[in-house]
Amino acid sequence: MPMKRLTQLLCLLLVAAFLVGCAPQGQTEDPTTAPDSSGASVDSTQPQEAVLTEQAIAELSALGESPDDNYRVFYEIFVYSFCDSNGDGIGDLQGVISKLDYLQELGINGIWFMPIHPSQSYHKYDVRDYYDIDPDYGTMADMEQLLAECNARGINVITDLVLNHTGDDHEWFLTACEYLRNLPAGAEPDVSECPYVDYYYFSKEAGSGYHAISGSQWYYEGKFSPDMPDLNLGNETVRAEIRDIMQFWFDKGVSGFRLDAAKEFYSGDVNANVEVLSWIQETATSIKEDAYLVAEVWEGFGQVTNYYKSGITSLFNFPFGNTDGKVPAVVRGAGNAKTVSSYAKALEQADTAYLEANPNYIDAPFVSNHDVGRIAGFVARDELKMKMAGAMNVLMSGSCFIYYGEEIGMTGSGNDPSKRAPMYWNAERNNGVTDPPPECELPESYPLASAEEQRVDDSSLYNYYRQVIALRKAMPVISHGRTTAEEALNVNCISAQRKTWGEEECIILLNIQTEGTTVDLSAYEGWTLAASISADGNPITLEGTSLNMPAYGLAVLVPAE
Repeated sequence: MPMKRLTQLLCLLLVAAFLVGCAPQGQTEDPTTAPDSSGASVDSTQPQEAVLTEQAIAELSALGESPDDNYRVFYEIFVYSFCDSNGDGIGDLQGVISKLDYLQELGINGIWFMPIHPSQSYHKYDVRDYYDIDPDYGTMADMEQLLAECNARGINVITDLVLNHTGDDHEWFLTACEYLRNLPAGAEPDVSECPYVDYYYFSKEAGSGYHAISGSQWYYEGKFSPDMPDLNLGNETVRAEIRDIMQFWFDKGVSGFRLDAAKEFYSGDVNANVEVLSWIQETATSIKEDAYLVAEVWEGFGQVTNYYKSGITSLFNFPFGNTDGKVPAVVRGAGNAKTVSSYAKALEQADTAYLEANPNYIDAPFVSNHDVGRIAGFVARDELKMKMAGAMNVLMSGSCFIYYGEEIGMTGSGNDPSKRAPMYWNAERNNGVTDPPPECELPESYPLASAEEQRVDDSSLYNYYRQVIALRKAMPVISHGRTTAEEALNVNCISAQRKTWGEEECIILLNIQTEGTTVDLSAYEGWTLAASISADGNPITLEGTSLNMPAYGLAVLVPAE
């Protein structure tokens, strides 16, 4: 849907479009007051509010982006722990299908699946077969049904594409190892006899990160694990295999891929990694013009900027996410004016640098994922801070990523399995709730209620996420806009950023502190309150040029028409 139409839809669905002049209970509105653009009566002597109705949230949540638009709200799913449809304790694709209505109600229009291929591990990053579905998760027919169901809802699907390594039970690796075991003493491998010996890194020397091949004098590189032999991505035959894999899944209906461990393709060699990413991007878009790729480069700001020179569509914005990123730091430092005001400036600096490195980049913000601790842990289980962190993520430009369960405040830290605990669908932990993955340490209790309980609680974290996502969908300038810090408003623990996209503009204000405050808008004549979302239930009101914001309040200003 065109941006202009979406903006108009927001204005139509706001409560009284600034809900101004609400009469006291038992009284009627003054019919002499002038109507605003939505037809609601406006009385400039009364506080103004602009809040989304449930009807607005429902309609916007169900709204998908245009088919060629890769600015989306992605939901990361670990199938193993998401929803069990057959009672075997392990999540599966049919379980995901059963929850698509839930995701659509939340406002999700993109899904990122962690690996779904056959594997010997619970996490499945050691792929045995890139062309199949792990039997614990279901069948290829289940995947085809899932893709069709997602397509009907306007939900794009990307899957993990693990290219740094395969599993040690992959046919390529098994064939190469058997060949090396049978080589005559002193003979060197011949790729004409066994092409797979050049698919990996084999050596007669036991270097760092190398492991012995049983029954031979040979070693192979597997820096992550002996179960994960590293692929030789400089081999043109390997690249041909990768192209075929992408073609297969594009033909099935996926919209793109998440590229695992992209900075480890050639560990320590940024230039080589950039070359591989450039090739993958060019190859993917030669198959599917609007393919969406997002790469995992777990690095700081400077290196993420360097990797954007590859032309890759998106890189996860680790400098802002993760437990030590900018968003967690600002939320933990709530009430510190210097810390809060630095946020908008950091957004501007990142946008400027990334754009210079890749004019076509789409940011990929996140706060938590399957490798890092959940939001609840780094904000000491403070629900208002969970809301603020979630809003900061969703309101960043680009395609934002939400880890399953963050919308209900799940906990998870420590070892990797504990960060991938069963989705908390209901308090009884049945009817789709999976068993925990191996070595997962379940919390004795979750800090917040289950998804079932939160869906019917208007003040819940879940319904807060729905509101913020709906706001983002209603105003595409939020997701598509270029970001600058609005210096005049970055005072008193207010973070203010201006988004600009074509002729559209907005200013996003966040009150990141435990107290309410008033923002002076006297220098912003011609701007008006377009939307607000309260974290604690207290109203956000505009009285003349004074914007009253409660703790952790969120407001959006737009130029008056």
